[in-house]
Amino acid sequence: MVPARRPLIPLAAVALLVLGGCEQLGATDLAEKTAEDGSICEHQWLLESLSVDGREHRSRLLWRKFWRDRPYFICDKLGYVRGSAGSNPYLGRFSLSDGGELSWSQPPTISRMSDIRESSELEKDYLKALPRTDSAQVEGDSLILRSDSGETRLEFRRVGSIE
Repeated sequence: MVPARRPLIPLAAVALLVLGGCEQLGATDLAEKTAEDGSICEHQWLLESLSVDGREHRSRLLWRKFWRDRPYFICDKLGYVRGSAGSNPYLGRFSLSDGGELSWSQPPTISRMSDIRESSELEKDYLKALPRTDSAQVEGDSLILRSDSGETRLEFRRVGSIE
């Protein structure tokens, strides 16, 4: 007597249901967080304005002249955030829900290189503001990170795609 063979279709159906259930629970990565023009993590974002603890920093002529000293933001599909805080590079990690809610598992900190540069007021405020943000929203070519309290707000302008 030959044992009956069971079809693999029910097993595949169960796997699809499990994977689909994970996505519905918000277990998506940052690369899947999309706006009308693509993922947040497919672009580099250059700081336009920053507001934290009542202090404001806005794009001005000096920022345009020295692009290398202007804070920027890049992330990857694993949630790592890196860029320049103005004078020094930084690294952190966060997760982003489908609704745009942020949670920081590793607040951004300066990644000291061999050439340590003095932190400017802009850099100090930038690194203070990032982990205080609770939400992310893309509006056209702008990425806005803000706190629920409204006391902290960073606005970035999209400047390129990450290959």
